[in-house]
Amino acid sequence: MHVNVGGVEVYVEGEGEILFIHGAGMSSEVWERQLSALNAMAVDLPNHGRSGKMSVESVGDYAEVLIDLVDELGINPVIAGHSMGGAIAQEYVLKGGKARGLILIGTGPKLPVNPKLLQGLEENFEGMVEKLTKWLFAKDFEGKKAREKARQMMLSAGKELLIQDFRLCDAFNIEDKYRKGEVRIDVPTLIVCGNADVMTPLEYSEFLREHIPGSKLAIIHNAGHMVMVEKPAEFNKIVKEFSDGIE
Repeated sequence: MHVNVGGVEVYVEGEGEILFIHGAGMSSEVWERQLSALNAMAVDLPNHGRSGKMSVESVGDYAEVLIDLVDELGINPVIAGHSMGGAIAQEYVLKGGKARGLILIGTGPKLPVNPKLLQGLEENFEGMVEKLTKWLFAKDFEGKKAREKARQMMLSAGKELLIQDFRLCDAFNIEDKYRKGEVRIDVPTLIVCGNADVMTPLEYSEFLREHIPGSKLAIIHNAGHMVMVEKPAEFNKIVKEFSDGIE
């Protein structure tokens, strides 16, 4: 369904108690193995997938749209964000968005991007997307269809949007604020990371566990950055247990 949020048409797939937020250059389609299995919904961020366009200068801008979306839907969900979506999810909670729980997937307190990646996207977009597709998954992951779907999503997003997404990721950094106690997340929090994630290394998830009071870290082995695609059954079990266990 489409929901009008401040004049922007935002597409939401599914319905339920968990709201999934995709990462850079992706769409709600990355959550196809989660929606029915977990009684969940997923959003296409503005400028992505089937949602409308808007000007965005920070991941916080996306967070504010989601705060309004959740208010419009009249729900109090578990907010679950992957990669860039995890940065947005952190900002969402820190800005006071409604959430009975938070799930941070393959993300961190900062998301630095190698300048060579941005340069590669500028100079040889399709070639760099091909490389990105390899980096997103564990080396021994055999899901050719899943790899191809991720590649097509990034190609469909287009050069301009993918570069913008990665620049937003690169600009996001609240690590020192966590260290100094200037930001604090007080909702029940689950952190999920694949042990073979080369895009957002495990140490980022470990930092979040250390700095978010009462949070739990679930490490999924033999999985890379796209942990929910690579190991959907294990991922879904972990998420369901967490969601069901929130009082």
